Amino acid sequence: MLSRRVHSHSSQYALEVARRALLLMIVIALIATACGGSGIVLPDDADEELFAGLAVYQQRCAQCHGQTGGGGIGANIQDIESRLTNAEQRDVVVNGRRGPTGQMPAFGQTLSDADIDAVVRFTRDILEPA
Repeated sequence: MLSRRVHSHSSQYALEVARRALLLMIVIALIATACGGSGIVLPDDADEELFAGLAVYQQRCAQCHGQTGGGGIGANIQDIESRLTNAEQRDVVVNGRRGPTGQMPAFGQTLSDADIDAVVRFTRDILEPA
């Protein structure tokens, strides 16, 4: 009986920590967007997943793909939906890829499925050529 209560308590604690981490990522993304830090403006009706995707993009992707996805060390990923299906893009994020501009690292072991889904959606829905 005691072990069930301890397990239940630790599960609730883990959920609370995850919820707070997501909220913090959303707040950071909102601040960065409001301050013009990324040059990316999310639509007024953006949901939590888009804000999470923005946060992941800024933390893990922007240093190679550029603040607005236009490329740099990494490939230009603006308008990525015209070159890769959702599943193909997700596979690149999970497993990495060697290409003409270098190698993209695999993020399958470092990002959660939710973070991968969020950043893929963000790049497909928000990053567009200027």
